[in-house]
Amino acid sequence: METSRNSNSRAAAVMMDEFARSGVAHACISPGSRSSALVTGILRAPAIRPWVILDERSAGFFALGMARETRCPVILVCTSGTAAANYMPAVVEASLSKIPLIVITADRPPEARDCRSPQTIDQVGMFGSHARWSVELATPVAGLDLDSYYRTIACRAFSTATEMPAGPVHLNIPMREPLIDVSEEREALARIGESESESESESEFAADESRPPYTRVYPARHSIPPESIGALADKLRGCDRGLIVCGPAAPSPEAAGSIARLAERLNWPVLADPLSGLRAGHHDRSRIVDAYDIVLRDPAFCEANQPDAVIQFGDPPVSKSLGQFLAAGSRRCHLMVAEPGTWPDPLQKASDVARAGTVEFCDSIFESLDESRKPSPWLDSWLGASARARAALDEMLADEPAMFEGKVVAELMRLTPGGCAVHTGNSMPIRDFDTFVGQSDRDTALFCNRGANGIDGVLATALGAAAARKAATILVLGDLSLLHDIGAIQIAARYPVHLLAIVINNDGGGIFSFLPQASLGDSFERFFATPHGLDFERASALGRARYARAGSWSEFNAAVGYALDHPGLHLLEIRGDRARNLAMHRRLIETALSRVRAGSDAGTIR
Repeated sequence: METSRNSNSRAAAVMMDEFARSGVAHACISPGSRSSALVTGILRAPAIRPWVILDERSAGFFALGMARETRCPVILVCTSGTAAANYMPAVVEASLSKIPLIVITADRPPEARDCRSPQTIDQVGMFGSHARWSVELATPVAGLDLDSYYRTIACRAFSTATEMPAGPVHLNIPMREPLIDVSEEREALARIGESESESESESEFAADESRPPYTRVYPARHSIPPESIGALADKLRGCDRGLIVCGPAAPSPEAAGSIARLAERLNWPVLADPLSGLRAGHHDRSRIVDAYDIVLRDPAFCEANQPDAVIQFGDPPVSKSLGQFLAAGSRRCHLMVAEPGTWPDPLQKASDVARAGTVEFCDSIFESLDESRKPSPWLDSWLGASARARAALDEMLADEPAMFEGKVVAELMRLTPGGCAVHTGNSMPIRDFDTFVGQSDRDTALFCNRGANGIDGVLATALGAAAARKAATILVLGDLSLLHDIGAIQIAARYPVHLLAIVINNDGGGIFSFLPQASLGDSFERFFATPHGLDFERASALGRARYARAGSWSEFNAAVGYALDHPGLHLLEIRGDRARNLAMHRRLIETALSRVRAGSDAGTIR
């Protein structure tokens, strides 16, 4: 690696070189002056691909989606001042969703602070507890060799971002002028063949594995002592009325298989959240309960089917009815399996917490339990009720001619081929996936920003994932989510992505119609539903997107098929009606509940 006469450039270059040697392959840059040396440092590291995202808020979520897809930290670089503050929503989501980011904010030197110097705010520790590690770096100084210091910082940042629980780290680096030596940087970039083309092949940014990091970090493996596994097995052994609850988690075929094996040994039902990765795939799904969101709205079923033991994986489930069911009962064992540094127990129901990864825990406890082959009325009760509810919903959706929001997600998953990634917004879309989408043997992964459950950054996150995936990606979101993130659409005009964004436009916040505030009359419309009267055809031009509007299921099917076959950004708009959507939800759910209550009655639902 070439050295630099400018101290800022030298510090940035050695850090970026070290990040590349550690395995970082992507960096999202938002333009600015104070960060000039960081940008040229990235350009000097050919293994790191630069992505120029004009808006820091969009850049943060774009990097989050890319890091989630690649399972590797993505660098964020910005200038000083409020630019860094715009990363906050993505940093919060990355922290809660356990997604690794390396946020590098350029700053004014200490003597320029707190004296009204332009573009200067307090950036030190600005992300608070949301950062896994936050440090202000030493200001680069001419004549002082700090190469080993900056390399060590980079290795530590990469390690901290990726160790359990993964998350964002924040490096704040003050820099004095001259920020770079322009003539030197111009010569250096000319020598490495810097290109303005955005069509580089992925191989050009492959890590150089022949150069190991300056500091190798060997992560600790967290396992539960055998005596603790034995104690937990004693609690679970012989418990016929048990449940495995799987909330949102990073999709992993290995984890899905381990949970399925444990469920078989215990002979327990598995209540699988749509974001758990267990509803779709090639693992054993014979004990999966996918319609619990309907079933658990029946008070009689809840009363008759309180478990004696629960094993819970992942984050808190999306379903409100499941949360209420788990909160209402008392049981002899409620075991949370949680990574070190996390505590996913908002109900405060955990009697035991196992600090281990899913696969490690399942494999350990599996060996300590006796094989269970006896018939289980308990298991049959859950599977039977779920099957009746799912059959009723599927029958009604198949016969529904209107563009109902619940059928949009069900029809979409029917059309989506294996290997696709589907992203969904919060509020109504993820709840519709939970209620109206059952199981599939296709390996279709479903993602959502459920860390903070926000509606911001949804489009940018999906764009980042699509850019890294190099294959068809699908996003379902509401109109308010798209309006929140409309600036991110311009990313698709700069970079080739293959993303189908399906926006359900019901002119406002549809989820509020399900809440008590809906009875407030005119005040509800103005302050909660917030109708906007807009459509998105003209907005699609910002990202050079192909726009379509579907008013029938034949148009929907054709638009989805076309988008999956043709790379690029596609925006498919579906107009909805909030009042009609509420009425249809209630009608379908009540009819499905009547099928559950009827037991084995298999009469035709109309």
